[in-house]
Amino acid sequence: MRRGTPPFTLGARTPSHADPQRGEPLDPAYRRLLSHPVFREFWLGTLMVRLGAQVAVLGLTWLVLETTGSAARIGLVLAVYAMGDIVASPLVGVLLDRWPRRLLLLGSNALQGALFLAITGFYLHHGLNLPLLLVLVAAAGALAPLAYLGRSVILPSLVDSGDWEPANAVLQLNLNVVSLLGPALGGILVAAVGVAATLIIAAGCYAVYVVVLARLPRASFRGSEAVGSPPPGSWMDDLRSGLQYVLKTPVLALLALVTLLFSLTYGPLEPALPLLVSSVYHDGAQVLGLLWSSFAAGAVLGTFAWVYWQPRIPLRLLVAGIIAAWGVCSGLVGAVPGPVAAGALLALGGFTYAPYNIVWTTWRQRLVPDHLRGRVFGLINGVSGVGLPLGQAVGGLLVAGVGPQATVMVGGAACVLLGAVVLAQRRVWTFDEASWQSGMAAGARDRR
Repeated sequence: MRRGTPPFTLGARTPSHADPQRGEPLDPAYRRLLSHPVFREFWLGTLMVRLGAQVAVLGLTWLVLETTGSAARIGLVLAVYAMGDIVASPLVGVLLDRWPRRLLLLGSNALQGALFLAITGFYLHHGLNLPLLLVLVAAAGALAPLAYLGRSVILPSLVDSGDWEPANAVLQLNLNVVSLLGPALGGILVAAVGVAATLIIAAGCYAVYVVVLARLPRASFRGSEAVGSPPPGSWMDDLRSGLQYVLKTPVLALLALVTLLFSLTYGPLEPALPLLVSSVYHDGAQVLGLLWSSFAAGAVLGTFAWVYWQPRIPLRLLVAGIIAAWGVCSGLVGAVPGPVAAGALLALGGFTYAPYNIVWTTWRQRLVPDHLRGRVFGLINGVSGVGLPLGQAVGGLLVAGVGPQATVMVGGAACVLLGAVVLAQRRVWTFDEASWQSGMAAGARDRR
């Protein structure tokens, strides 16, 4: 598809650019995007808030360990945070369509920072008990979807439709960088300044993001404020309309189902890898950290490569290839004899895995009109988000039954099988172009 001009819907125009030939490297899209002041500030703000979230989770983990010494309670706190996110997503999505998005995003991120400050205050004054911590953490988890769903919802208003994919890639890149460096930074902060100061720094990252959001043009948020948006119905009517839209858009429904199953088949790796390191490699936590860092490093490189070359691959082949390639790489981790080979495989797996979230996010934006994006994205996130914890639970049972090596190989084989099933579903993918054009037409109507 040709990119339109100007390449940004807001702010100053940037130089026009021609489409590359197949396989021809681009003038890197990320340079062009980051040269635009509105998007650059948004990218930096997103980087800060993601870093703050990563540091906050590590700080909370250490706080629970320091005050209780219980691994079970650490797991409980993290599970409550994750469940708050999953349960709240559909309702948060409706809010993004019913209420002014600017107010929601500013308020939710400010409140998340305030919750981490409240945890710090109770901790310093010796008033923090487990029930209170769980309540505060559940509230923070319930607010989390407003941050990341809000970013996906408003990004199409920041850049031209032809730049949605590279813009999502650039945002995915900072997530990969945070995944690579965030845990180490959090550990350094806890060791250097303590748990309380670490949580205060995390809250400060949220404050920076709030300032960035406040500086964005009001037209970036649209939603319920857009001219021509239908009046909201009841909460159930809004949820039902989101579900109906998913079900009547075959590619969107299939991508949502595939994402759920991909998360499910990936899940067993997470509980199996620590046991693989300790019982098979006879190594410690530092090796486990290096293995996950290898995955994150591969994902960073994979994102850079995708942004730079933007290969033109049919969606069905791309999705099936990513899933199957990840399955091969991750499954072989269970068969190799040591951590060096496992790290190399995880790095290669991260490289092949990286484009998935970019493509999935971009196609959601293409297929869903602006006034429905909140409820549809929230509904999909609430459903697909169940895949990872369910896969982790299944992986825990498999580890206990057949051991970590077999569990990793079973998860990899399941991914390869899922990729083969996606490849075989030719008929549904024939709706690609019609669905894309429908989504683009709806987006154009929203802008008028």
